[in-house]
Amino acid sequence: MHKYLFALLMLVGSLLFTCQYSTETNVPTTNADAASGSTRQEVTLSSQRVQRKSEFCQADTCAKVDLQYLRAEGKPAPLRDSLNQYIRRYLLRQQLTNNPDADLTQPGNAAELVTDEFLRQYATSREEFPDASTNTGWQLSISSEVLYQTPALVSLKMQAVGYSGGAHGYAVTSLQSFDSTGHALRLADMATDTVALKKLVEQEFRKVRELATASFEQQGFYTQAGKLPFPQNAALTAQGLRLYYNAYEVNAYAFGPTELLLPYPQLQRLLRPTYLPTP
Repeated sequence: MHKYLFALLMLVGSLLFTCQYSTETNVPTTNADAASGSTRQEVTLSSQRVQRKSEFCQADTCAKVDLQYLRAEGKPAPLRDSLNQYIRRYLLRQQLTNNPDADLTQPGNAAELVTDEFLRQYATSREEFPDASTNTGWQLSISSEVLYQTPALVSLKMQAVGYSGGAHGYAVTSLQSFDSTGHALRLADMATDTVALKKLVEQEFRKVRELATASFEQQGFYTQAGKLPFPQNAALTAQGLRLYYNAYEVNAYAFGPTELLLPYPQLQRLLRPTYLPTP
């Protein structure tokens, strides 16, 4: 299997200079909190950053790392710890791109560990293949944001973009919601009727992709028993349920990713009341 196909599948399925750090508090508030002037204690997420580059940089012959990630603080502790563990695992999984046997249990700052490993791999490549075109423009960048936060849940978005030689790089987006206990929510946890929800997803997918009425298989998409599978990444936002199919998830790389948004009015009978916005 091609190196980059393998890398994307690993990242999608599992389901970022001198070192610099910056902190920026990112705490979305609900309309209800704003109206009441609530001082309720809640988990806050601050933005952290690690930026470095390889020792040898000349024009595009360089390796650069820019990891912007989140750190959760405050209470409730189970939610805070779950968010931090998820973010840590996400960072460490970036090592699987070039090393499928990477140790994802190693202690220490995850962003620093990933940065060190990426730059080490670049140095090794330059040493073994000094004239190879694959030494051009290595990069690894991660961006992170809080999509939505209410007393009932927190939704995160993380995106990794990388290139380490080969025909093309990769971009993988991850969406995840957590309830107030820190449980990572699946669609089956949020929905009351997954069969009806899947039909709605398929309808929206056809609309966004501008597909004909022919089967998904006939139009180049992968299915499970003739049905489009749920995406591996989904999260609740202020506007509704956001779903994201990464490249390779249900189609060839050339088709690119597909992002869907199902507004709450379409979901009134399909989502558990806990996850519906309050008037």
